[in-house]
Amino acid sequence: MKKQSIFKKLALFASVALLSFSLAACGGEGAKTSADDDEERTESSVEKTSAEPSTDGEGEIQTKPVKTSKELYEGFLKGEEKVYCDNVNITYYDWDNDKDIPYFDNKDGYTLRDFVRRIQDVEDRDTDIATRVVSASWMDLDCGNDGEPELGLQVVTEGDLWGEGGSSDYVIKNIDGKLQICHRTESGYRSYNSIVNQYGFIDDSYYWGMGWSASYGIINAEGKYQYVYGIMSDSAYDWYGTDEPLGKAFSELVEEDDEFLFDYFEILQYRFEPWQENEDESKVLTYSYETYCDGDSLTEDAIKELLEKVFAQANIKLYTEAEVQTMIDAHVEKLGISRAMTLPAYTGVDWKSIDQRDFWPGDVITVKNTDELVNAFKSGSLIYLEPGTYNLTKWLRDENGFSKMPKYLYEDEGGTNSEGLLYTGWDEDTWEVMAYHLRNVVLNSADPENPARIVCECPGSRVLAFEDCDFIDINNVVFGHEIEPGYCSGDVLAFRLGNYVTLTGCDLYGCGAHAIELWECSDVTLDSCVIHDCTYGCMVMYDNGYTYVKNTRFENCKEFTMFTLTSGSVYFDGCSFRNLQGDMFYVGEDAYVTFSDCQFDKNALESLQRNAAYDKQIFIY
Repeated sequence: MKKQSIFKKLALFASVALLSFSLAACGGEGAKTSADDDEERTESSVEKTSAEPSTDGEGEIQTKPVKTSKELYEGFLKGEEKVYCDNVNITYYDWDNDKDIPYFDNKDGYTLRDFVRRIQDVEDRDTDIATRVVSASWMDLDCGNDGEPELGLQVVTEGDLWGEGGSSDYVIKNIDGKLQICHRTESGYRSYNSIVNQYGFIDDSYYWGMGWSASYGIINAEGKYQYVYGIMSDSAYDWYGTDEPLGKAFSELVEEDDEFLFDYFEILQYRFEPWQENEDESKVLTYSYETYCDGDSLTEDAIKELLEKVFAQANIKLYTEAEVQTMIDAHVEKLGISRAMTLPAYTGVDWKSIDQRDFWPGDVITVKNTDELVNAFKSGSLIYLEPGTYNLTKWLRDENGFSKMPKYLYEDEGGTNSEGLLYTGWDEDTWEVMAYHLRNVVLNSADPENPARIVCECPGSRVLAFEDCDFIDINNVVFGHEIEPGYCSGDVLAFRLGNYVTLTGCDLYGCGAHAIELWECSDVTLDSCVIHDCTYGCMVMYDNGYTYVKNTRFENCKEFTMFTLTSGSVYFDGCSFRNLQGDMFYVGEDAYVTFSDCQFDKNALESLQRNAAYDKQIFIY
């Protein structure tokens, strides 16, 4: 079969991509650039005014000030200005309904919060695949290096089909006093596309197997995308045995038994014009190569000699990387773009984080007592807890007896379709509060230096339980049982059937039986937490997917097994284990545990080393 150009492959891939979009020009033709002046320039401070006259009531004609680009961008980031999508078509491919969904089709425009909400609504359409926006950032751009500023906006998502999430970068430009989306890059599974420098240089990269390709472009002064050049890596395996000139040449000069030689180099194909249908690649592509020598089998000179023979046999010119770089520099200069504007400068890109409260697509709520906390629990809530203690047991036990909770989860019914907070239990020692069927809830202490405390007084209950909840973030909150240390059968926090659970900077203490209880959960993260003084261990994990525990301290827990993992995997990174009075780990047949850069006291380390699964399912690095 004739080898298909990767650029043609990418064109076909784009037609079926999960996240697809079509970009059109946002401004006029041509780019206004300065090839020689790379000094930082700022927007003119001269006040602009509209030509439309007005009167002050006394007959004097006045002019109405027009906002500068900088003022419009600042207003958008504050939620006061809107952005529009009048001149580009950005779509999301809906696989279930086999159609494209426009991202931004509201002609009335979008505030920052509306903008983020629209992205989340579009990308979170599948009820079985959870997706949410987790962060947003902005940066100053000077597309075209003309001194007129543009705004870069980055939105990061978590979840999606591959569980990796993605990000999208937007170029926003003031055009005739109206903020317009001019370009969008989208990164996801195997695709890494982004704005890489302050001049709006765009890197669109895609990876497959051991190969990769990239197309580089730049947003010019008018907000229009301008193709610069492309590159694709390819293996000689893709030619070997084909009827193409390179395929025949490789087959003639390399014996079949010597195909391992192909592991020591890759062919690089450059193009300086966008891909065209039915193009003659022999007149379009420029070939170079990279070597991967180990010093034992082949030398770089030997590979160079081999490749020169193959390409000479195929009557195709082969260039060194240095020669190709000279071509790129000349091509960029011919386009009227300074070299500095096309330099990938990821480390120099100054993305500035936007406070979660400013872009959050749902409700932002600050609570100061347990009543307000309970009422705030609903999907899409960003909840800030003022300093203090939130006692869920006292909230349940009013003078009428468990009447404050609006919904009751009857155990004999096997669950409920209700959404929100429920209560459950069997007797006065087991009543507990459960969050059920929620998505995208964040709990933050309003003052991280004085964290809020969520507690209960029933020894048989969990302090707070979550069932069938996705995207639960808890930051800088203290959880525990407000009872004397001793017998306690309820864990501190429990999650069942949950995806994307993150605890950051939390303090979980006993006398809860365990600090964390996980049932059939995946993508759980503990970061910089403290787990201590629990009655029967630290964590129990039943039939989970992947759990990541980072920079967390485990201290002063006692009796039985400290960690139970029936299946799945857990990775401890930079954690410490001190004064844990029991066996360290139980691992099931399909369970794997890794410790990296962790600290153990003598008892903890010896317990791990005595485990029959040590160096088989339990690994310490």
